[in-house]
Amino acid sequence: MTLPTFDLDTVPADDRDRVAALIPDPRLADVYVHRTIGGVDDFELLDLAMEERENVLLAGPTGSSKTTLFRAYAASRGLPFVLVECNAAMDPGTVLGRTMIDADGTVRWIDGDFTLVIRYGGVALIDEVNMAHPRITAGFHQLLAVTRRMSVPEAGETIIAGRGGLGDPQPLLLGSAYNPRYQGTVRLNEALANRFAIPLEWGYEREVEEQLIQSGRLLDIAENIRSLDEIRTPVSTNMLMEFERHAERVGFELASTLFVNHFAPEERAPVSRALEANAEAIAAELVEATS
Repeated sequence: MTLPTFDLDTVPADDRDRVAALIPDPRLADVYVHRTIGGVDDFELLDLAMEERENVLLAGPTGSSKTTLFRAYAASRGLPFVLVECNAAMDPGTVLGRTMIDADGTVRWIDGDFTLVIRYGGVALIDEVNMAHPRITAGFHQLLAVTRRMSVPEAGETIIAGRGGLGDPQPLLLGSAYNPRYQGTVRLNEALANRFAIPLEWGYEREVEEQLIQSGRLLDIAENIRSLDEIRTPVSTNMLMEFERHAERVGFELASTLFVNHFAPEERAPVSRALEANAEAIAAELVEATS
């Protein structure tokens, strides 16, 4: 499989600095913890998606590294990366770009970051797509289709993805992510869901968290909490990492308080009891890990 390469020189000079600024620091890829999906490395799967011009959809809870996957992948391949954060009040103009009036009265169009990546190539992630109004997601249908075109009425043009530069077409990976448990979300319609040839369940994985979390007992508690139907607050990997960082910097007691405060008031008692019952074991594991 040929790795995707992005040629910054194909971007016109007026946009080159903006596009270059969207390429993530390669060190992000160095610290990323990979997953294996059906025997295939996650980055290799994204390479395949890009080569085959297939779209990727991740469904999973908050803090399960959905966004991190795409950003780290872009960093590893030297590709521009853009994130569109969807919500019910989002305005297409904030995504696509805007018109600008120069001092001499000339009206010109300025691409948004999303439009830049669609135009010149890279990795574009539509995050929390099920939180967007259907009139917004309808605008993604043409882009996510086989033809990969995006209409920009205000600019009076239709962009062919990855073909807006000066030379050869550039690679483009289109992805989307969402949390199916969020309240107030919109169910993905069949036409939109059908445009993702690579739909993946992206949950919390013990093998991944063991490389990020030092306390095995803390991971046991997290798995137990996640299994309780009466607790809806997600126990994200980020929360566990924050707990350990706080325990090291300000002490176990305050770290526990901050962790418990992430939960709804009616959920806090069982979480607090679990931490108290395992305090000594967790503290000992953290001491051992840092000694």
